[in-house]
Amino acid sequence: MDPDEIVYNEFYHTLRNEYRRKYDLALSKCWNICVPAGNSLRGLPITDEFVDDHILKPHPEIPHHFTSIGEDNSCLYKFENTSLKLIEENESTKVNCQHKVGIVSIEKGYNKEFQIYVILVMEMPIHPKYISPNSRIEDEVKLNCSVVSYKDARGFLDQLSDQANTQFDKLKSTLKQIDLDDFNSSEELSSMLQDLTRRYWAIIMRKQSLCLQRDARFQKLLSTSLEVFIMHFMYDKIYYLLSRALLQEDMYLNKKLSQFFDAGITPDQLGADESLAISLPAAIVELATLDAREGPLEKSLCLRSTLDLIVAEVKAAIAEVQTKTENDEITVSSFVYSQSTDELIPLLIYVIVKSRPKRLVTDLHYIKNFLWSASPRDGLSDSLCTFEAAVGILFHLEVHDLPGRSRKVKTELPIGELFDVIARSDQDFTPLDRQIHQLATMLEKCTQN
Repeated sequence: MDPDEIVYNEFYHTLRNEYRRKYDLALSKCWNICVPAGNSLRGLPITDEFVDDHILKPHPEIPHHFTSIGEDNSCLYKFENTSLKLIEENESTKVNCQHKVGIVSIEKGYNKEFQIYVILVMEMPIHPKYISPNSRIEDEVKLNCSVVSYKDARGFLDQLSDQANTQFDKLKSTLKQIDLDDFNSSEELSSMLQDLTRRYWAIIMRKQSLCLQRDARFQKLLSTSLEVFIMHFMYDKIYYLLSRALLQEDMYLNKKLSQFFDAGITPDQLGADESLAISLPAAIVELATLDAREGPLEKSLCLRSTLDLIVAEVKAAIAEVQTKTENDEITVSSFVYSQSTDELIPLLIYVIVKSRPKRLVTDLHYIKNFLWSASPRDGLSDSLCTFEAAVGILFHLEVHDLPGRSRKVKTELPIGELFDVIARSDQDFTPLDRQIHQLATMLEKCTQN
């Protein structure tokens, strides 16, 4: 028998400690012990009657049927495949003779006489009179959700049992005692916090029902929620320390961004195809919120959504027009199919220049060292690598080394050229022309009103 599966169950723990005589008697007689899942016990007192009703012995006259060990033996049960069915009960307590409870797992052990006894882990108490309001469907832990912020994490953790929630006070106390001066590097601090997350993950996991313990969604949500909870609690301390340590790098990058911004650089000067040199407003607005995000997960999600918006805005432009650049070397449609880093980074650098995050170097270091829930499937690691590559290029890029702006790409457009774009046929449009045409149409409607 695997002790991790039931030893932390409230009923099983109470049975072994407070009702030891009944527990030993059940083992010696090889009676069946029915252990309700932990989340179904919320708000239920474990009494003598409750214990008696959950220890079943074979019926003396009816084969394959069982009765509880209470004095009146009023309830008759029968096993049907993977469930236990209530067959008959005393008229004074009759509720529903069709009541069935699923069997989650069957654990076997040997008593002192080396006889096999069985412990059945049940979905809920086997008699309907014990079904707690807290165990009903509407109060079950919601697993079809996502955790992307501290609010989400607390909302998920608050659904757990009271026993699990008491662990959060202990966790807070442990976090308060952490002195950052005791650590020599970010990696060392990160390793300690990861160990702390894993330890409390295991403690809280053992207090849940077997169904939840075995659910991959619950495992992932609990891991992410604990990580967000811990990093939210430690955010001010860690981020302040990192921002001080990386102050010079952030100041240097900010100076570079100001120079590029004042020079009015455009995506084509940074290496983007001139047909794709559109303004990317949605991505710029998204990245501008990075400074206000707290926690490595929130900041990482901001990076990913920024890249997603860059690709989405370019795809939207290409969806309207398919064309080639002047030199015919790179087709606009190639961006749609490859979306390579080489094509994306010039556009990303442009977005960084326009949004000018204040502590981008600190943010990237913070995410890299204190985000543990990222996986290859969610794209967070790839987003971080792309931003690191863009920042690396920015550090070595000088305004005076940039090529001149393409004559097709303008930050200001004379009225005559605007009319030329409006009059041009759709077949000659590039994504940049399409964006200018849309702006001109908006201006025309505004003047009409």
